[in-house]
Amino acid sequence: MRGCLVFVDESGDLGFGIGASRHITVAAVIVEDGKQLERIPQKMRRRRLKKCLLEKPELKFHNSDHGLRTAVLKKVAGLPEARIACVTVDKTNAKDAHKRDREEVYASASCELVHEIARFVRARERLMIVLDARPCNRDLGMAFDARVRAQAIDGCREAGRVPPEITIRRLDSRNSGGLQVADYVAGAIQRKHEIGDDRYYEIIAHLVAIERRFHL
Repeated sequence: MRGCLVFVDESGDLGFGIGASRHITVAAVIVEDGKQLERIPQKMRRRRLKKCLLEKPELKFHNSDHGLRTAVLKKVAGLPEARIACVTVDKTNAKDAHKRDREEVYASASCELVHEIARFVRARERLMIVLDARPCNRDLGMAFDARVRAQAIDGCREAGRVPPEITIRRLDSRNSGGLQVADYVAGAIQRKHEIGDDRYYEIIAHLVAIERRFHL
């Protein structure tokens, strides 16, 4: 049985009102070989030997300069088998219920994303969903993971599809090149929606297999 690794991260925040982002994007990079993603941050550190870069515990889109953002995304764009899936939520007209339960916004977007990916891949493939472990209450994390898995499986069955085998793993993004790459992808997509700057998105646009946007 073939398998896919799905590295998931988000960009934007769950806040509302002044100072909060208008959008939150949850994005995934889908690959068969996770090593090709792990190598990208390693190469960036070796080739861009700046003291400030070497001191960072992890590479992040939001605090990187234009050159580093472009370099990381071009490496992703050059991976022939990689695919990208994303869900962007517009929070502009959010109802009071969403404002009271901010985590539900992220949970709903994540469930929608994994649901779409499960329907996209072949039925006999295995999906390993990799999420950031920081910060995560263990009990809440287990409940979240179970919900994501259940909704993806139910969605496949409703569509008449045999669902793939889905497992979820949590890693510290400081030690996961795959999650760091997913952060750059999410940042590029969120920036397109948030401020209309699509220069980073265009680098990876040909890899985008699933793109959904909805309003609260």
